[in-house]
Amino acid sequence: MAGKEDFWGIPVSLQRPQKPAIKSVPLKTVTVRATPAVLILLSLTLMVLHRAGTLPVERLRTAVMDVTAPVLAAVSAPVEGLVDNISGVASLQDLKAENARLRAENARLQKWYEAALEMKAENESFRQLLNVKADPAMSFVTARVVSDAGGTFVKSVLLPVGARDHVQRDSAVLSGQGLVGRVVEVGADASRVLLITDLNSDIPVIVQGTRIKAILAGKNGDLMKLERLPPDSGMTVGTQVATSGDGGQLPAGLPVGTIVSVSAQGVWVKPLADLDRLVYVQVVNAALNPALATGDIAPQDGQ
Repeated sequence: MAGKEDFWGIPVSLQRPQKPAIKSVPLKTVTVRATPAVLILLSLTLMVLHRAGTLPVERLRTAVMDVTAPVLAAVSAPVEGLVDNISGVASLQDLKAENARLRAENARLQKWYEAALEMKAENESFRQLLNVKADPAMSFVTARVVSDAGGTFVKSVLLPVGARDHVQRDSAVLSGQGLVGRVVEVGADASRVLLITDLNSDIPVIVQGTRIKAILAGKNGDLMKLERLPPDSGMTVGTQVATSGDGGQLPAGLPVGTIVSVSAQGVWVKPLADLDRLVYVQVVNAALNPALATGDIAPQDGQ
C-alpha cells in the first residue's frame, strides 16, 4: 500500500517532522515562578545600596524611608491596638482578682477590729472596777451585763448571776464609776437590776460635804431629781451625792452622781456611771442590819 504524498509528490513519511507550536503560559504561573528570583534580586540590590555611601544612594534610601514609614505606621497601628487591648484585658482580670483578695482581707481585718474593740471595752470596764473604793468587809460578785437597759418605761439590765452566786435581793450594783442600781429579782442563775434612772427607783442619799439628806428619784431619763430637800438647802452645781444607808437597802457611802442643775424646777443629778455602756458590774453582798429596814431594835442579852 502506497503511502501518502504531499503536493510536490514527496512521501509524507519521508518528510522532516515539524516542531510543535509554542504553547501559551498563564500569567499566574509566570508570576509565581518569577517572584523568588525578583525578590532575591531586590534583596541583593538593597544590600548593595545599603553598603554604598554615595549621595544619590542615600537620597534614594531616604526617599524610600519617607514613603514606607507612613505605610508601616498605618499597618502597625491596628496590631498595637490589639496588643493594648489584650494587655488591658489581662490587667482587668488582675485587678478583679486583686479586688477580691482585698475584700476578703478587709473582711478579716474588720472581724479583728471588732474583736479588739470588744476587748478594749472589757479591759476598760475592768480597770474602772478596780477604782471602786468600798468597805473591805463587803464581798463582790463580778458579772457581765447580758442585756441592755429596757424600753422607755423600764430601765433595767439582766445579769448571769443569781442565788447560786450568793446574790441577794436589794443588793447594790456598781460599775467602775459608781452605783448603777439594785437587784430587784433573783433567780438561781440570773438576776435583774433596776437602774437608778428608772421611774421606780428611790435612793436615800446624802450630799457630800454637808449633812443634808434627800431622796434621789429616777425619772426614766438621763437625769435624776433630788426630792425632799430641806428649805434653803443651798445646793451647788458640781457637788456629788452618795448613798446614805438609810432604810437598810444600800450600804452607805457609795458614789451615785453629780449635781448638774439647780433651778426653780428642782435639783437635777447626773449619774456617775455611763448606764448606756455597761459591760461588767459588781454586785455588792453586804451584811446589813435588818433593824435598819424594819425599825425594830432587838433587846440585847441580859436586858
